[in-house]
Amino acid sequence: MIARRVILTLLIFLQNFILFAQSDLPVTRKTFKTDVNEGFTEAWENLLEGEKLFNEGIGTYDQAREYYLKAHQYNSDHPALNLKIGICYLNTDNKYEALKYILKAYDLAPKLCGEMHYFLGRAYHHAHEFDKAIEHYSEYKKNTDKNANSIPSDQIDKLISECINGKKVIENPKRVLITNLGQDVNSPYDDYSPVLSNNDSLLYFTSRRPLAGNKKRNPFDNKYYENIYVSRFIDNEWKPATLLFEKPKKSLTEAVVGVSPDFKTIYIYIGGKNGGDVYQSIQKKGKWQKPKPIDANLRSKEADGSVFLTSGADSIFLVSASEKLTRGGKDLLLAVKNLKGKWLKPVNAGSIINTIFEEEGVFLTSNSNEIYFSSKGHNSMGGYDIFHSVKNEDGLWSDPENIGFPINTPDDDLFFSLSPDGKYGYYSTIREGSVGAKDIYKITFLGTEKELLLSTEDIELSGIPVSKKRGFFTMPSPVEIDTFYYLTGKVLDKKSNEPVLSRLEFIDIEASRIIANSMTDSTGNYRVKFSQAKNYGVEIKAVDYLFFLDAVNMTGASTDEPFVKDFYIEKIEIGAKVILENIYFETNKSTLTPASYTQLNQVIEFMKSNPTLRLEISGHTDNVGSLKVNTKLSQDRAKAVVDYIVGNGINSGRLEWKGYAFTQPVALNDTPEGREKNRRVEFKVIGK
Repeated sequence: MIARRVILTLLIFLQNFILFAQSDLPVTRKTFKTDVNEGFTEAWENLLEGEKLFNEGIGTYDQAREYYLKAHQYNSDHPALNLKIGICYLNTDNKYEALKYILKAYDLAPKLCGEMHYFLGRAYHHAHEFDKAIEHYSEYKKNTDKNANSIPSDQIDKLISECINGKKVIENPKRVLITNLGQDVNSPYDDYSPVLSNNDSLLYFTSRRPLAGNKKRNPFDNKYYENIYVSRFIDNEWKPATLLFEKPKKSLTEAVVGVSPDFKTIYIYIGGKNGGDVYQSIQKKGKWQKPKPIDANLRSKEADGSVFLTSGADSIFLVSASEKLTRGGKDLLLAVKNLKGKWLKPVNAGSIINTIFEEEGVFLTSNSNEIYFSSKGHNSMGGYDIFHSVKNEDGLWSDPENIGFPINTPDDDLFFSLSPDGKYGYYSTIREGSVGAKDIYKITFLGTEKELLLSTEDIELSGIPVSKKRGFFTMPSPVEIDTFYYLTGKVLDKKSNEPVLSRLEFIDIEASRIIANSMTDSTGNYRVKFSQAKNYGVEIKAVDYLFFLDAVNMTGASTDEPFVKDFYIEKIEIGAKVILENIYFETNKSTLTPASYTQLNQVIEFMKSNPTLRLEISGHTDNVGSLKVNTKLSQDRAKAVVDYIVGNGINSGRLEWKGYAFTQPVALNDTPEGREKNRRVEFKVIGK
């Protein structure tokens, strides 16, 4: 779990510079207002609300960011505003988005604040641009001795060493599939410390989501207090999580830190004096009893943390910040029982495992011969990384090995546990596409890498090859019925559910031509008549909304009553994504085939209709082949798409490209259908 001292360590490190930058970076009305009056009042109100939330602390940075982004739409060239948006991203769930805003602030005002190179270093670090991160960390370090508020040189050296480690770690990526456990487990707030029980059918975890009737926040970090939740795995899915205790204590942190081998005792960290202690609750007749402190010999005067009781229940690993027993920060301690069954005082687990930095989250395999834990030391590529060590014949632990990328990241990767068969793992981290903040993920280990299979056929990144198909949808197969039908429904905003004034064009997919059109009324309603009940494409255009195409399948419709179909369209907002259907390349090459041009011309038309829009074009692959090969292929293909769009009249400054290989799957890679879905090109709105 993340105990108070973990948060304390993180925030002392962060707030030393964030609070300084915050007070040193005012966004005044005079500097924010441009020559354009329209929209200023609303933008200024959003900015002031963002400043308020920013000043309240890290727990509301995500909300501050949203208000800042709204203000940014009015004035995207204000250096301090761009930097603050970047700081918000660095301290919330989308750290990879921080770079473009911090880099823009630097381009606009290189000397905006003394921490500029530090912020750039952090942003490049999280983006895996390790060489550039080292460059900016080194530049920042030159002036650390000149400013009393600077981050100490040794901490900058540590960050530089993490970048050097990161360059090596990502060279040999592991074949894994990392999937979010979803919204029934995870929330928009921090969710972490997964503890599996009952043969992985029960999941206990800690969350910092607000409680009904209790919205109090911890004054230290402005986040909600920790509470323990449980989810049950039924019918091959995790069911909605519920509170472990019916009446959790208000304004007091409770976090799960372990479970006994027989699953009848759960270990809980409860905040309080001396940084909090570990308690245990015993299950009787299906109910958890009132938590009681663990054995006095296992407690320290400092904050205690994770607990792991070995299968024989005769030894226990603990995480503690005991000044007498640790090498620095928190270490793993080991305690054993004597012949009378009494716990002896813990001892340090040794310098092979523990470093002068912090360790957290311990897990042992059933035979107690393999240990997994998180550490900020060893060869971490940033924050906590997960490490693995094996007990030798002489009883000593082997040198810990980083379990690798993409499991480990430059962020905190914590609380790893492994299924009994070794095929699956669970842990807490922050990844792109999270439900929000820290989430709990499942790791599927895919085994040894297979040889990349080559063929002479074109590979479809997405969709079904129909040369004249228009828009962002996959065509269903047509079914012809010779009758007359009416189609009716609404066009609504995807988020607000409000009606949208829009134009609809219906496409006969077989003939590849528009056969009907309609306009919505003030309530969002439309109505259109067809002579056949079959599959139609529908294109919807509305001011300030993403270009939208979908399919409506009227198979089975009745002539007695209209066929009802509502459409939900998405506003053009930063971060919005669209999969580009029917983008094809020559096999294992980045050369576009002519079948792609129809779809790409739609993108060009869309960008011309929205002349201030900026897009990131991204390439994605399945997991056949190595990460290195697929990364280069996906990058080259994304760039080929950009080159085509630029070659047809779109300014290159409005486009960026990235290749994500198989790190962002939208489906499982264990079926041909899933791999086909993962081979795709997307665009994401990065500016408007």
